[in-house]
Amino acid sequence: MKPLVLTLRAVPDQRLDLAVLLPHRLAGLSAAEIERLEVQTRRERVTVGDVFRVTMGEADSIRIEGSCERLDRIGEGMTGGEIRVDGSVGARAGRRMAGGRLIIHGSTGPWAASGMTGGAIEIIGDAGERLGGPLPGETAGMRGGTVVVRGNAKARAGD
Repeated sequence: MKPLVLTLRAVPDQRLDLAVLLPHRLAGLSAAEIERLEVQTRRERVTVGDVFRVTMGEADSIRIEGSCERLDRIGEGMTGGEIRVDGSVGARAGRRMAGGRLIIHGSTGPWAASGMTGGAIEIIGDAGERLGGPLPGETAGMRGGTVVVRGNAKARAGD
């Protein structure tokens, strides 16, 4: 099965929320439809096509190439399928995952796997602070699933 490939065009000048890029949300969409999806930012309107070059494949398997620490919430809310990331990612990777597999060939920012209930995350690098921990104001962090960290985990992992 050939994956859907998203290749980062350049390091963005602001943090980007990529929670919209999930296998179940991209299933059945054309390349043009995926490119028009809006990516949340703090300052301006940005679409997937502004940030990534899209190479079509099966949406059940997404590959993000050239990732960086400014890409947040990758895999957040994922229920199935697989996302592979070549590079490090920002905050909240795999947050509230219920199924599927997230593989990061790099390091993560804070709160990876926060609120996770199922699925699997493999971090082939270091995990940021509060791995699996709750966000401020929440009472529970990770409640299921599997996380494997091949590098080191920063402060308050599993809090």
